[in-house]
Amino acid sequence: MQIRRRIGFTLVVFMLSLLALIGRLAWLQLIKGPELASKALAQWMREIPVESKRGIIYDSKGNELAISASADTVVALPAQIEKEAAPQVAAELARVLNMDVNKVLDLITKKKAAVYVARKVDPAIAREIRELALPGITFTEESRRYYPYGNLASQVIGFAGIDSQGLYGLELQYDKWLRGKPGFLQYPTDNKGQEIPNATPSYVPPQTGYDIHLTIDQVIQHIVERELDNLMVMHNAESVSALVMNPKTGAILAMANRPDFDPNNFMAAVEATGSQSVWLNQAISGGFEPGSTFKVVTATAGLETGVVKEDSTYYDKGYEVVAGHRLHCWKRTGHGQETFLEVMQNSCNPGFIDVAQKMGAETMLEYLKKFGFGKKTGIDLPGEAVGVMFDKVGPVELATLSFGQGPSVTPIQQVAAMAAIANGGKLMQPYIVESIYDQEGQVIEQREPKTVQQVTTPEIAARVAAMLESVVADGGGRNAYIPGFRVAGKTGTAQVPKPGGGYYSDKYIASFSGFAPANDPKVVVFIAVHNPRGKYGHYGSQVAGPAFRNMAEDILYYMDVHPQSEATNVQAELVEVPNLVNSSSTQALETLRDTGLNIRIDGQGAKILDQVPKPGVRIAPGSTVVVFMGEKPPSAGEPVSVPDVAGLSLRDASVKLSAIGLQVQAVGSGIAIDQSPAPGTVIPAGSIVTVQFRP
Repeated sequence: MQIRRRIGFTLVVFMLSLLALIGRLAWLQLIKGPELASKALAQWMREIPVESKRGIIYDSKGNELAISASADTVVALPAQIEKEAAPQVAAELARVLNMDVNKVLDLITKKKAAVYVARKVDPAIAREIRELALPGITFTEESRRYYPYGNLASQVIGFAGIDSQGLYGLELQYDKWLRGKPGFLQYPTDNKGQEIPNATPSYVPPQTGYDIHLTIDQVIQHIVERELDNLMVMHNAESVSALVMNPKTGAILAMANRPDFDPNNFMAAVEATGSQSVWLNQAISGGFEPGSTFKVVTATAGLETGVVKEDSTYYDKGYEVVAGHRLHCWKRTGHGQETFLEVMQNSCNPGFIDVAQKMGAETMLEYLKKFGFGKKTGIDLPGEAVGVMFDKVGPVELATLSFGQGPSVTPIQQVAAMAAIANGGKLMQPYIVESIYDQEGQVIEQREPKTVQQVTTPEIAARVAAMLESVVADGGGRNAYIPGFRVAGKTGTAQVPKPGGGYYSDKYIASFSGFAPANDPKVVVFIAVHNPRGKYGHYGSQVAGPAFRNMAEDILYYMDVHPQSEATNVQAELVEVPNLVNSSSTQALETLRDTGLNIRIDGQGAKILDQVPKPGVRIAPGSTVVVFMGEKPPSAGEPVSVPDVAGLSLRDASVKLSAIGLQVQAVGSGIAIDQSPAPGTVIPAGSIVTVQFRP
C-alpha cells in the first residue's frame, strides 16, 4: 500500500512537471516566439541604414530650388577585414579618399558591426573603390542636398547638414515634412561576423519626404537679387535687404539679402568672413530704425482720429522745441507754410511732430500695435525678430517716434505695414510656403491668406495711398517713378544709433517702401540699404528709390501688368544720356554722377560693351542707365559658360549673351523666364541659346 502511494505520488509529480514543461514550451513558442526569434535574428543579422531623400522645395511656378540626389557612402565591416589585410585596405582607401592612412586604419579596425569611412563621396571615387574590391568594404546609399540656383534665396531656403537634417531657413522650419523616413539593408552573418555565402539580404526602402511649394517666384527673386547686387556695387553698401509681397494675400514673392552665401558650400562664406552672420536672414531678423517710412503710421493715425486733414496747414520754421530739445527738419531753414499733404511730400519732421502731439502718446502707441510693430508677424521662417518699441513714451520719445527715430523694426514688419495701406487697411500675415504635397501628389497642407486685424478703414487707407502717390509725383520719391504706372511710396533715411547712445554722423540706413499700381496694387516692395558709402549720397530718395523703380518695373511687366492710361504725372527736367561704351565701370560712375543719373552694372569685364538707354536719349534725373560689361567676345567654337538671363528683358538678355559670343533665339516677349541650354552649361561660342520671354 505504501509502495502504491509512492508510485502514485511520483506519477503525479511527473505529470505535473510534464505539464509545466509543455506549458513553458507553448509559452516560449506561441507567445514569446516572435520576440525571441527577432532577438536571435538580430544576433546574426547585420543592418546598414539607408538614408531617405529629402523632399523637393519648389518655387511658385514649379522650379526646383532644393533637390536631393543619391550619393554613395563608404562603409567598413571590421569583422570581415583580416588583421593582416587591414593596413593594405587602409592604404588603398586613404589614397583614393585623400584621407590620413592612420585615421582610416583606426576606423576599419573598430569593434563595431559597421563604420562610416567617407560619406556622400563623388561618383568617380565610389567607382574607383568598387573596382578595388577590398574585403570588408561596402557601400550604402545616402542623399546629398543640392541647390540648382546656388545663392538664389539662400538665406530663405537655408541648408541641410551631412545627416540630411535641416539646419537653417526653410530646411530647418519644415524639416519634419522634408526629411522622410530612413530604410535599411540587412544581411546574415556567422558567429564571427562574416557574411554567410549565398545568403539573401533583405532591403527596407526609405520613404522620401514631402515636397514643399513656396510663394516665391524664381524670376521675381532674380530681379530683386540683381538690383541688390547693383546696390552693393554702386553705393559700396555694408548690407542690403529687400522684400516683395502680394498685399492682398500676404504671400512673399521675393525675399533677399546681401551679403549672402552658396548653400551648396555653406561653410565657405563663414571661412571667408569669420562669422556665421552671413547665414542670417536680415529681412526678418535685422532690426533698424525705420526713419521716414514710419511716417505712414503717423499719417494714418492722424487722419483717422481727425486731428489732421490733407489740407490742414502747418508752418515749418525748420524745427520744433520739445521738452527743451530742438528737433530739426532735414531742411534747416524750414519749408514755411505747408499743408499736411505737403508735409508728407517734403518728409517734414516738425510737421509730423505736430500731428503726434495732437494725438498723444496713448493713441500713437495704439496705432503702432495695430500695424504690427513690436511683435512678430508670424511668417513661417525661423529667427524672426520682434523689434523694439518704447517702454515709456515721454514728450521727446513721442516726437521722435512720429518720424521713425527710436523704435527698431524689421523689414518684414515694414512691408506688412505698407501692404495694409495698399489693400484697404488689412494687416495680412506674411507667409512663404503655399502648400505641402506627399509623393503621391496628395495635398498635406494648403496655406490660406490670414487677416491679422483691420488696421484702418478702407477710406483712410485710400487717402493715405493718395498722399503716398503724391510723394512720388511731387515729393521726395520722384526717383521711384515708373513711366506708365501709378506709383505710391515713401522714402526713409535714418541715422545708425551708437551702442552707448547717440547716433553716428556718417552712418545711415536708406530705405524705400512702396506699391504699384497705386489704384490696384499688385506688389509691395521694401528696400533697406545699410550704410551706403558711395558717391551718390545716403538718402533713401537717392539710394533706395531708383532700386525700387528698377525692381517694380520689371516685376510688373513680368506679371503682365500693362501701363495705365492715367499714370503718375512726374514733372522733371530731362537730362541727356552720355556715351559710356568702351569706358570702365569706374569712369562710367564718375560720368553719370555729374548728370544725376544712376548706373546698373550687368556682367563682368574691363570695358562697357553696350548701354541702355543709348547715348543722346533724354531721360528724367535719377533714372538708371544699364551698362553691359565684358571683354572681347571669344572666337567661334571656343568653350563658354552659358550665363543666367532670368528676369532680363529681350534687349538685356541679347547683349549679355552676345558679350560672350552666343546668339539668342527669342520665344515671346517681355521678361526672360526660361532658357535652354541651362545656366552654367559649357557650349561652343557662336551657339544659339533659346530664351522664353513672358510679357
